[in-house]
Amino acid sequence: MAKKSPEQLAQEFEGRKAKGLAKGAAAYWPNVMANAVLRIAAAGGEVSLASLSEALARDAETAEIERAAGATEALARLRQAVARRPGG
Repeated sequence: MAKKSPEQLAQEFEGRKAKGLAKGAAAYWPNVMANAVLRIAAAGGEVSLASLSEALARDAETAEIERAAGATEALARLRQAVARRPGG
């Protein structure tokens, strides 16, 4: 087994840490979705499926790991709910 350099070990640790943060942050998807609805309403926009999806997609692209993971999970659950609706 080859020994890893300190740089490789540090990079692996950061990757595992980011993955753990993202998994934990995905549990906050209801909060992320609620915040997206509040932002849309505060801006005077209509809260619709399209506007909510757009807001969550923007949040998913953010650099904050927790917010991005929560938004990604919220968007996935929203899409799943739309796919399951009758006539959907």
